Parts: sequence; structure tokens; C-alpha cells
Amino acid sequence: MKKQLSTIKEGIIQKKKIIMTVSAATVLLFGGAAGTAVYAVNKGALPEDEAVKMISDELGGEVTHFEKDWDQPMTYEMTVKTKDGYQDVDVDAEKGEILSQETDDDEDEDMSTQQAVEKAKVSMDEAEKIALKKVAGQVTDAELDSENGGLVYELEIKQGKKESDVVVDAMTGDVLKTELDD
Repeated sequence: MKKQLSTIKEGIIQKKKIIMTVSAATVLLFGGAAGTAVYAVNKGALPEDEAVKMISDELGGEVTHFEKDWDQPMTYEMTVKTKDGYQDVDVDAEKGEILSQETDDDEDEDMSTQQAVEKAKVSMDEAEKIALKKVAGQVTDAELDSENGGLVYELEIKQGKKESDVVVDAMTGDVLKTELDD
């Protein structure tokens, strides 16, 4: 009986060794593959901090939002606050070239952006301060827009992983709407 138990224990120990060896080999294989994939994707990529500095210098503004888009070609998506408003910029992560650039200030059909800015009694900076009093965080996007015949600032404020939209009346400075995005 002892001999049978001993044989069973040896068989169990042998199976455990095989399972442990296969498990270790699997972890090493997939870990190496993942590391190689990350290296291959980032190989030759412009470092994020250099891309931010380059775009800030080129557009004369501050990058307020940064995201890495893993599609091919890999791009950096940035929102840049300039003296003229916010711009959304897509940059080739390898070459550092601007792929697309879009100004967030939408023009009203009846007036130019410049006319709308001149008509507004509340500045963009004042609207940001008002919105930040209502919702604490960092403004990642802001634009002057026409809504229901009036001028409003539409601001996006990031709070950790959450984001809120705040609408400020460009004539009175009143907060017209605050909405938490999902």
C-alpha cells in the first residue's frame, strides 16, 4: 500500500513539474512578445515631451490635452490653448509633422469669429475662471459659439477621469448649463 501511495505521489509531483514548466514558458513567451510589440510600436517615435514642446513652440501656446493614438501611423492628439483660442492638432508620432489642425472656434453664420469676440462682454479668460468656480479641474477645450441667438462659451473641464461641459453666457457671465459627460 505504501508503495502505491509513493508511486501516486511521484506521479502527482511529476505532473506539477510539467504544469509549472509549461506555465513558466508561456509567461516568458507572451511577456517577451508583448515587450517586443511595445518596443516595435514605440521604436523611432518622437518622445511625448519633445512633441508637446515642439507643438507649443510652433503654435505659440500651451498643450492642455495630450493623447496617444495607437493606430498606424501612430499619432499624438493634442489640444493647444493659444491667444486665439483652442486648436486640435494631430501629430505624426514618428516624424513630428502636423497631420491636421483644426481651430475650435466655430464661426456664427451671421458674424465672423472676430466680430463675435468683439461683441462678447465676457472674455475667454473670464469665462474660464467663471466655469472653474463652478466645476474644479482643468479646462481642456473652450470655444465661443452662437446658441439660440446668443453668444456662449462652451468649455470642457477635466476632473481626473471625469469631464464636464460648462456653458457660460458671453454677455452676462452667467453659467447656463453644467453637464457631467459619461
